[in-house]
Amino acid sequence: MRKKSKNIESENSSSNEKKGIPPEIKNLMQEVDANVKKLIDIFRFVLKYKIIFKGQGVEFAGIRQYTESDDAKMIDWKVSARMSTSGKIDKLYVKIYEEERDLDVMVLLDTSSSMLFGSQDKLKHEYAAILAATIIYAATETGDNAGLAMFNEKVHKFIPPSKESIQYYRVLETLVNKKNYGGSKNLKNAIKYATKIGRGRTMLFIISDFISCGDDWDDALKSAAAKFDGVLGIMLRDIRDSYLPEGAGHFRLSDPFSEHISETNLDKIKHKFETLAAKQEKDVELTFHKSKAGFIKYYTKDPFIKSLMNWFELWGSGR
Repeated sequence: MRKKSKNIESENSSSNEKKGIPPEIKNLMQEVDANVKKLIDIFRFVLKYKIIFKGQGVEFAGIRQYTESDDAKMIDWKVSARMSTSGKIDKLYVKIYEEERDLDVMVLLDTSSSMLFGSQDKLKHEYAAILAATIIYAATETGDNAGLAMFNEKVHKFIPPSKESIQYYRVLETLVNKKNYGGSKNLKNAIKYATKIGRGRTMLFIISDFISCGDDWDDALKSAAAKFDGVLGIMLRDIRDSYLPEGAGHFRLSDPFSEHISETNLDKIKHKFETLAAKQEKDVELTFHKSKAGFIKYYTKDPFIKSLMNWFELWGSGR
């Protein structure tokens, strides 16, 4: 992993070579280092060899003459007979197959204002950046194309899928740029964009808190799930998105989108707030399940790597 980082740095511009990698990018790299190694193995096993794609992992690439080192089971007798110029089979041939390795891994990342909230060690957008970068690194490390689309009311940043070694650094630069965060949110438009520009052999990760997403995004999700090899929704929440603290009393609250400020007694609204939050989270989860897409939920205080690996293993085995 550290060797990878050095290669990335050496391939960057001459100005970066003089100055070194900016500290905010180094910090993000270190966070990815702590999570990515085990995920790479899962990507190799599940994505690379296409267990999740129901046996479509190899394609016919041609034929060649049989050699003594080949397994006799590989002999194609029909081809051998057809290639014979005499009345009998005088040369044996085997079919050549190659794995379909050209997969796109696309991360669709929510950068709207609600992602700038946090009551734990990391704000939601900081946690999301680590998760997105980990997925991107795991994909490029296993030789797949990886790309990033950042959205608020529209997709405002897009890094097309690529397997170039510099791709990871491009993504890191984009993720740590504070100018890329804020604004309202339209999930429907973001999913439609990803579906339009993505090709069929794509694994799409949608990372969002799924708060104030806009209306009618379920049909867009169904279209994406039908087109792509796989879609996984990752709900990222701060604990205060779901639960209010006990005995908090009066607070002044600001809406992240309208910036409207109101005063309220949190103790009085605690039960109603938590009931509505739980219902909204469950509705989002059901929307993904109905679309035959995957779904995972994290709080920003939770480690993500183990449950993400478990989900891939289950999905890869068809469960």
